Amino acid sequence: MNRTIVWFRRDLRITDHAPLYRAALRGAVIPVFVFDRALLHHPETAPARVAFMLECLSALDQALQERGGRLIVRSGDPVQVLPELVKETQADGIYAYIDYERIYGRVRDARLNQGLAERQMKIRWFEPPAGTPDLMPYPDYRDFWFSEMKAALVPTPSQIHVPPDLPSEPLPTLSELGLVADGKPIPPGGTAAARQFLDEFLEEKVDRYYWQLSYPGAEATTGLSPYIKFGVISVRECYHVAKRRKLPNPKAERSRQQLIARLRWGSGFAQRFRYLPQLELRSLYSVFDEEGWAFDEELYQAWKAGQTGFPIVDAAARCLQATGGWKQLNFRTRAIYSSFLSNLLGMDWRYGALHFMRHLIDGDCPIDHYQWAMQAGVTHCVDKTWTRIYNPEQVAVDRCDPDGLFIKQWVPEVAHLPPVQLGLPPRLKDYPPPILNYRSARQRRVQQLDQQRKLFLQQENVLPYLARLPEMLIPFGAERFHSETNWANLPHPNLFPLPLDLDALDHEQAKILRSWFVAHVNITPRKVTPRKRKSRRSKGKDDSFMQLSLLD
Repeated sequence: MNRTIVWFRRDLRITDHAPLYRAALRGAVIPVFVFDRALLHHPETAPARVAFMLECLSALDQALQERGGRLIVRSGDPVQVLPELVKETQADGIYAYIDYERIYGRVRDARLNQGLAERQMKIRWFEPPAGTPDLMPYPDYRDFWFSEMKAALVPTPSQIHVPPDLPSEPLPTLSELGLVADGKPIPPGGTAAARQFLDEFLEEKVDRYYWQLSYPGAEATTGLSPYIKFGVISVRECYHVAKRRKLPNPKAERSRQQLIARLRWGSGFAQRFRYLPQLELRSLYSVFDEEGWAFDEELYQAWKAGQTGFPIVDAAARCLQATGGWKQLNFRTRAIYSSFLSNLLGMDWRYGALHFMRHLIDGDCPIDHYQWAMQAGVTHCVDKTWTRIYNPEQVAVDRCDPDGLFIKQWVPEVAHLPPVQLGLPPRLKDYPPPILNYRSARQRRVQQLDQQRKLFLQQENVLPYLARLPEMLIPFGAERFHSETNWANLPHPNLFPLPLDLDALDHEQAKILRSWFVAHVNITPRKVTPRKRKSRRSKGKDDSFMQLSLLD
């Protein structure tokens, strides 16, 4: 009987899983997950995220057992473990999805390709849904994404035969992996849990999602982000379920479109990292890193600890560290929190991305890093002269937490204050004064960005200004935390899949690449004028506040 190894990575499901389905059609399957120390001890690893992954692996093992199989667990460097497993099982080869979340993974997979070829062993790589090796204009990618989502789900194998005599290591505990739990509550793992979250969203939240998405206290988000991060449910299945659900009213339809746009948004970030893996380590335009960033360790620690003197910023900080942010810490709240560090404190966005990834249960490198760079004003800026810098004072409270529910939950020091005082509280004994002056900090940042952007603003060919992949691939933050980075010291490492060679692109290809880094909606800054607060509306909304379908 044919035997195929299926290497699970960030695709911990059995539905809509092409490698597993194809392997099951061929014959016996060896479903394997390899615990890789270089990922487990990366500077951006969050113990809570690993704990959630362990729950998902347990659920995957159960799903395989229900179809006659089981999950085979191994530990070590996949470049060594997988060829040995091929030899041990006499497998015909390996099936796996291509993954390009991290530079380390691409170096590892290139080494694996080489090692297998040297031993005359085979591996077949499958494109993930909405992944492509082709450089295409962003509007064309949008069409491609919808065509990928509309395709039928890959069937779930009815039977999965795993050789009964094949030994497996037990699933380890967090401590056995050398990680220490930090007290965050861990969501239930597995596809069934993901489907339940999606169903509850479409049943209970869809009529208010669009309208309350910026209100962290409303908890209007789907809760799916950790499950999508680990591929516990495919983006395509989410799309199918959302599209076929009958909705109660036009408001719900607007929410559905917003949800689909955000699913597409995540795929688009991943595709950018496929083209330019240096975005994990550098700003898109080299001028921003070459000119350097300010850094103040004391202010950085105050920002991380939620001691800035701005309650909405501090609430976000404390929520992140206590919960991992996967429910309450929505896009708008994360944006306010990140903008404070990069724009108002003027610090390198990579320090913020590092902190987020060490706590987010839904932490996904392309989404996290690209969002951080966007909020710092260093990505979508070739064709615009303005910068969105969030006001962390009363403006943010009025728009995102008008009743102060979120702030009062996480910053009890100000819980006795009325909402109109939560932007800039009066001097309190147990709460710090503001660590900066918003207006002067904002003015300083705007002037700095204006000066830096002059170099490439409105340039048709941006290639000369884009950062290149550095020779040293050591992850940012490795000097601050114990990390496994020996892989980064290999001479001239190759990457798989291959990144774009910026120096080899012609003029037309340069124009295509540029389309990925400009805004595709006409968003102009809106002047904020002081307004009298006649009355607080506990459930109302500010009709002038627009949810952004970014990168449409």
